[in-house]
Amino acid sequence: MSRNSFLLSLTKKSPFPGNLSTNRWSDLCSPRITELDVKIFLENNPSVFRRYVMDSVSVETLDELIKRKRRATSCRVTKRHKALLGDYELLSTKDVASKLLESVNSNNLLGRMEELSKILAQAVDGDSHSLYIPKNNDTELHLYRGGVTIPYGPTGKGTTVAGHVFETKASLTVSDLSLELGRFPKGTGPGEAIDVSVLCVPLILPSDDIIGVIEVIRSSKKHPFSKTDIQMAHALLSWMVACINENTLKRVLNSQQHLNDFLLETTRIIFDEMTSTDLLVQKIMMFTKNLVNADRCSMFLVDEETNELYADYFDEGLKTEDGQSIISKKTQIRFHRDKGIAGYVAQSGKVVNIIDAYMDSRFNSEVDKLTGYKTRNILCMPIVSKDQVVGVVQLINSKRGEHFTNADESAFRMFSVYCAMALHYSRLYNLLVRQQNQYKVALEVIQYHIVCKEEEMKELLANPYIMEEEIPDDFFSFDFCAYHFAPLLPQLFIRMVIDMFGEDTFEMEQLCRFTITVRKNYRDIAYHNWDHGFHVAHSLWCMMRASPEVFTKFEQMAILISGICHDVDHRGYNNAFFSKMNLPLASLYSTSVMEQHHYKHTVTILQMNGKGIFSFLTAPEYKKMLGIVQNCILATDLALYFPNQKLLSKQLDDGKFDLQDPATKKKTTALMMTGADLCAISKPWETQGLTVDFLYEEFYDQGDLEKSHGIEPLPMMDRERIQERPQQQVGFIDFICLPLYKTLHRILPGSEPLLEGCNKSREGWSRMLAEYIEEERKRKEEETEKEREEAELTAEKSEDGSTTDES
Repeated sequence: MSRNSFLLSLTKKSPFPGNLSTNRWSDLCSPRITELDVKIFLENNPSVFRRYVMDSVSVETLDELIKRKRRATSCRVTKRHKALLGDYELLSTKDVASKLLESVNSNNLLGRMEELSKILAQAVDGDSHSLYIPKNNDTELHLYRGGVTIPYGPTGKGTTVAGHVFETKASLTVSDLSLELGRFPKGTGPGEAIDVSVLCVPLILPSDDIIGVIEVIRSSKKHPFSKTDIQMAHALLSWMVACINENTLKRVLNSQQHLNDFLLETTRIIFDEMTSTDLLVQKIMMFTKNLVNADRCSMFLVDEETNELYADYFDEGLKTEDGQSIISKKTQIRFHRDKGIAGYVAQSGKVVNIIDAYMDSRFNSEVDKLTGYKTRNILCMPIVSKDQVVGVVQLINSKRGEHFTNADESAFRMFSVYCAMALHYSRLYNLLVRQQNQYKVALEVIQYHIVCKEEEMKELLANPYIMEEEIPDDFFSFDFCAYHFAPLLPQLFIRMVIDMFGEDTFEMEQLCRFTITVRKNYRDIAYHNWDHGFHVAHSLWCMMRASPEVFTKFEQMAILISGICHDVDHRGYNNAFFSKMNLPLASLYSTSVMEQHHYKHTVTILQMNGKGIFSFLTAPEYKKMLGIVQNCILATDLALYFPNQKLLSKQLDDGKFDLQDPATKKKTTALMMTGADLCAISKPWETQGLTVDFLYEEFYDQGDLEKSHGIEPLPMMDRERIQERPQQQVGFIDFICLPLYKTLHRILPGSEPLLEGCNKSREGWSRMLAEYIEEERKRKEEETEKEREEAELTAEKSEDGSTTDES
């Protein structure tokens, strides 16, 4: 039986004078029973004391004790208050505040809380006071007096006043405790009377944690505590609670700052060295060892391919002259991922803190045998990146104590986050460097293959100028068709350049190499090929020749080069196709997929030999040139055409169109690019027919590929709907081409042939559509007539059969 249980058993027979004592009480009165034991027993069992007083204490003795008690309590507050004068008689509030902060920061918090409870008792004319501190996970209150804590009782309702207040977290006054014993059966502080008034206030931090309860007692001969006294208590104590909260946060921040300083310094060094995984591993090992004050440290990285752990660097306990650990590279150690403590941590991702390594079955003693080092205790932790263990750090033999502590675990757990980041970005950096090198090699290969053959360039360079008699008759009009003059196109392009900029603007060798290279970089596909690129450049050339005053020579140069390059490396598919098929180009460019690619490819061609044909430009001029080229090539995306055309048309209608405005000129250039890109719709009917055949051949190839992947193609890309081609062309002209060329004609009157040609094409497609509709009507009539004849024939046969049956 425990001592407290035994004491409780004595409630049936009082051990005090005036009652019979049993042998059991004689046994109790041994030197092992202290005055504090008796005091605690009586505090926990006040009914025993009351029965003893009623049965054994005379009235005279009780009167004398009451008088002495009243004299003692009447001066208690005054004496305690005088003891405070040492700090509070300083000259200013600043001095007092500094003294208080100094004492609080020196972990004298409970002493200051007790001190304030004395001041509160004096302020509200209390006779005595008590400070209670929560213990054992807030299940018990301990009385704090003079630097000593004494167990007082449990928290909760139905116990003491302080226990009730702690549970409810609300300040409380009790006018007469003797009338509230049913509510507070265990009363108040030890040794207090029951005919008293009580003021009890919980000390609650902003975090909602209770750090203590202050209880003040006032004699029943005085007025009971009131609501005003609670307000006084709150006025005094709330400032103390706020200061304690701030001081607690400050101490946490101070301790955290030391760790943060360490982490910042180490991670700065680690990230400086993250370009090399080997150097990074050495840094992590060194700083981890210093962080937890370990004797040795090892680090294993995870090899996902072989499912092994491996280590190249080892800590053998050697140090430099300035005391820094030496992490040396040795023969690599490898073992399976499920072997040893490091393997267990790598598999489970859990922390392992082992007090005695050789008593743990998971410990792999082979490492000790290989290194010749005796392992006593181990702290092994995973380095986790993206929910995957990428490494394991094993700290061996704590130098602070007999084993690694929870504080060591906590410190390293935070540090391991930085280690994981450093390892992750080190691998990404190395991968990036490797990919950059691969890119440079690939770019060299691409440049070798995309540049024209030297002999082809020299062949053109030997004869760059086309003879006047060789120039096609319609070359200077929008009707020119490149399909019939393929061998002459490079010379004809040079002819357009010289016509617009003269012979001295471009170096001829550079111009010849550029022209042949661009031709080579158009793929051999049905429509978006070199012929189409030439048509677009030629159409732009015709527009600018018809309106020479609109653009500067610099702008004309950018527009013409954009036209010849606008579809380089086209693959024969539209932008939506790359997104549907989830192809790399769609990931590379979020909008205008192919147009972005055409521009990038154009820049590659231009920069193969410095600035290529633009080598005569300064750096700012070259940058400006590329900006115009980019705007022109991206403008060939039809998705950008619609808002551009509507805006320009509205400006023209409102009389606000100003070609001198840079933004307006930029949009006009974009509209010219769209008009040139669709110029085939304005060419003679023969050229129109060839071009549409080429275009639909590409469309149907894309549609077939989409069908093979379970994608429903657009009607114009479905070869099974070829009969709808006239209707599709009429719709295309009405919806896109006519508004385009009407707006362009209003801006550049010299582009009128494009509008006229577009109208003629619409007439041609309308005739074809009408013929198709008429043919369909006749076909349906013939089918209907045939069905009627078949029905009549069937009826006649049926009648003949009936006549035969009757006969």
